[in-house]
Amino acid sequence: MSAPDHYQAIVIGSGQGGTPLCTALAEAGLRTAMVERQHVGGTCVNEGCTPTKTMVASGRVAYLARRGADYGIHTGDIRVDMERVRQRKRDIVDSFRNGSQKRIEKTANLDLIFGEASFTAPKSVLVRLRTPVNVHSLAKRSLSTPVHAQPCRHSTASRTRPFSTVLPSWSWTLFPNI
Repeated sequence: MSAPDHYQAIVIGSGQGGTPLCTALAEAGLRTAMVERQHVGGTCVNEGCTPTKTMVASGRVAYLARRGADYGIHTGDIRVDMERVRQRKRDIVDSFRNGSQKRIEKTANLDLIFGEASFTAPKSVLVRLRTPVNVHSLAKRSLSTPVHAQPCRHSTASRTRPFSTVLPSWSWTLFPNI
């Protein structure tokens, strides 16, 4: 195991609560770590609201186009290219996710760590890294590991994912894969 890096705060999950919190902590001068399991953006951006609303919008346009004659608009044969609809959804999700990730990566005092975090003791966090990269650990006076305690109400996908809760603490140690 390599020598640990020390942080003053750690945020687990980059959802709607985690991302603004980690950037606020870092901008306030605290050395902060953001641990994300898979994709920046959380459930709403990656599996819930954004992809769902994008697909619904395409369906709404098809519906309105088919009803054009009712309004004196004649458009001809209406066909839905589902591959194009899905690609549009993927492009929008990628744009939102990549924009958030770039903002996180540009923030001073903030390290984005891809891995799965779990608590090993009241003030210790184990991160199983997605790729074998630097070892990170967290210590000193830390605030909390908050995040998205409330699921997005607009998506069934959000009801199936676990959510982190706010856990107050005064010091953390973040260990890499053991």
